[in-house]
Amino acid sequence: MLKKIIIIVLITIWLFTFFKVNEQNYKKHIEIKNEIINHPENLPKKEIAKATSFWFENLKADFYRIETIQYIWANAFHSEYKKYLYAILDLVTELNPYFEKPYIVGQLLLPSYQKEYEFISDSEQQWHTNQAVELWLKWVKNFCDPEKIELIDKENDLLKIWNNEEFKNPCLSYKVPYYLAYVYYSYKNDPITSAKYYKISSANTDSPEWAKTMAAIMQWKWWNREKSYFMFLNLAKFIEPENEVCNILGNELENIWIGTFITKKLNLDWKILKSVEDFRKKAFIDVKQEELTDDSKCTNYINKSIRELNLYYIEKNNERYLKDKGENAFDAKILFDNWYLDYLPTDFQQSEDYWIIYKFNYDTNHYDYDMWRY
Repeated sequence: MLKKIIIIVLITIWLFTFFKVNEQNYKKHIEIKNEIINHPENLPKKEIAKATSFWFENLKADFYRIETIQYIWANAFHSEYKKYLYAILDLVTELNPYFEKPYIVGQLLLPSYQKEYEFISDSEQQWHTNQAVELWLKWVKNFCDPEKIELIDKENDLLKIWNNEEFKNPCLSYKVPYYLAYVYYSYKNDPITSAKYYKISSANTDSPEWAKTMAAIMQWKWWNREKSYFMFLNLAKFIEPENEVCNILGNELENIWIGTFITKKLNLDWKILKSVEDFRKKAFIDVKQEELTDDSKCTNYINKSIRELNLYYIEKNNERYLKDKGENAFDAKILFDNWYLDYLPTDFQQSEDYWIIYKFNYDTNHYDYDMWRY
């Protein structure tokens, strides 16, 4: 009996010691992880990380990918994560050049900008956008055939690009040039280069139908409002194809787009806009506020497409105001107060404490949204 008691006591002590040692090891592991998350400036240089990975580059890249996700969420407020995001993604893609997701994450998050909580200069914003482009250049080097890209760039006949073998599959995947087209259009104000990358994306046999549609739209002689509207709808469908709510609302908005801009059979009036806004609020009632403006969520692009629809409605009615008054209305409320609008649209980012209005931008000669109060 005494022997059994001694054995039980020894086993208990051993188990307790084993548990405490592992607890301390786990705490140390978490401490090391948090050091990377909170102080990414301590990351190893990509050349050193690659040289010391010893045939485990992919495993190490996956480790840093997970740390990237934690780093973004730990520093999301005021978008502090952007400070070292490029350095982390550059490291991940150096260890595993064929890891596609980091390239896409960089293109979506680095150039994005939310006026309500980001306080950065225009030069900083441009710097982040250029970093996103740098990631793409690295992606092209690893994923694409430069000769095919050059051929596609010089060819304007889309049917020829889609049907002739010499143009097919310029890249291993259509995704990154698809997102890059969005970056050039929305953040670098370069529709010509944007059109080029939509063409490149659409030449891949794995590209979805809307990539081809977007390539065609960018070549049409339309001004930017129609293009922006459809681009945001495409991104909403593409980024979260499994999101049923986004798909339903996206399909309805696409029907409005076709009726308004293609067949010209739909008169975009206040009833349509109000029904869209009511549907949007109801559909996204349980969506967290940060997801509504998150560039990795379909809700953000649905909201942006509705914003474009609002701005189109305002601009069409401002044409009458300009004809009558000889000047553009400073903001949408002036049009509403003077009976040029039957409905005053509300932006998706507007709240009781934070106001977004639609006012005329004299630099671009179009209406835009801005932090203001009517």
